[in-house]
Amino acid sequence: MIYLLQIFAIIFSLGMIYFALLHFRRGEITTVETGSWALVWSVLIIIVFFPDVVRTFARTYLYTRLFDLLVVGGIALCVFMVARSYLTSRRLEKKLEEFVRKEALNNANKKK
Repeated sequence: MIYLLQIFAIIFSLGMIYFALLHFRRGEITTVETGSWALVWSVLIIIVFFPDVVRTFARTYLYTRLFDLLVVGGIALCVFMVARSYLTSRRLEKKLEEFVRKEALNNANKKK
């Protein structure tokens, strides 16, 4: 059963790396984002291949179970991605607001 899960995780990770490269080729994400996603999925592949290394790391930092460490890491990653998305959204919102104001002023000046 565990081997089936490992195979599924590896296939899933390789598929996600492929999708990251696909979106990069389309110009939808940057090189840094592509590298970041490839790194995340590659780390998952390494964890699947060598779970004992991660268990040793977990014991060193006083996590009793490997799953606890993975959950904490996943939550940290989610918080980072949400914060980055929020900041990007705010930046885009400010740019859009500036653009709309400039266009409104230009249209008002043209009507006079």
